[in-house]
Amino acid sequence: HSVARIAARYTDRVGRRRVYPLVVKHLRGDTAREALVYSHLLAAVPAEIAPRMLATQRLGCDGMVLYLEAIRRTTAWPWKDIRAIERVLHHVARLHEVIPSRQSAAALDSWNYEVQLSDMASLTVERLENLPRNPDLAHIRRGARWTRRLATALPGIRRELLAFPKLGRAPIHGDLHTGNVMMRRRHGRDETVILDWGRARFGSPLEDVSSWLQSLGLWDAEARRRHDTLLASYLSSRGMDRRLGSDLRAAYWLAGASNALAGALLYQLTRLTDEKITPVRRARAISSALQWLRILRRADAMWS
Repeated sequence: HSVARIAARYTDRVGRRRVYPLVVKHLRGDTAREALVYSHLLAAVPAEIAPRMLATQRLGCDGMVLYLEAIRRTTAWPWKDIRAIERVLHHVARLHEVIPSRQSAAALDSWNYEVQLSDMASLTVERLENLPRNPDLAHIRRGARWTRRLATALPGIRRELLAFPKLGRAPIHGDLHTGNVMMRRRHGRDETVILDWGRARFGSPLEDVSSWLQSLGLWDAEARRRHDTLLASYLSSRGMDRRLGSDLRAAYWLAGASNALAGALLYQLTRLTDEKITPVRRARAISSALQWLRILRRADAMWS
């Protein structure tokens, strides 16, 4: 798909010239389902957690144009207010509680995520096993053992995760990380807005929660220190016991492993094979890859 930010110029009823900024997304094929997610699923979420949909337009048999309000970012990442981080968890808690309409369920089910996840996991193992034999990548290459075991066990892991009795299967954002959340100022207060709903689907709520907390931890030491408190805050938003029992911890790390195998680790490994990468970016890619491998190793220990 393609995305553009444009400014619509018009004259209002009293003759004043106005400018209205908006985002236009041209969606084709499978990506067109994002328009259905906006039209049906997000319309049922009580909080305004996403940019407001202005209109949709069908193009041919498999194309859609999605018109969204443009969000003006007021605070750059990293945020200093831990409450803003918690608000994102509160937003997705509301999303996870939605009982989808027939149209919403059809949109969420139209993507065979499990097949794509399996393909991505296999590609991740292959890329990990074929990393260059550079000394600074030795610790990353060692992770191939447990990554391969988890990729093989992935169907069973997914069945157990989606059947976890405390949270089960629900509508999820599917790609919740710091790059897909913005903060804006509206009506005199700060609001967090979640962007890019193209990967929304049915899944485990813990996939969203783990993705959000782990992406925070890659960049923010304070978020790492408050990890368990933030996880408990999500449980409170769902009206659940804040205590992190062993069963919930195990499910949480399995969700993290699923996210790692869905492309998060592969992205970092791909960066490491880029001959044009700068030393600073390479160091960050190594750090991020090691973080995802630690999650995989913890999940491997729990699954074993």
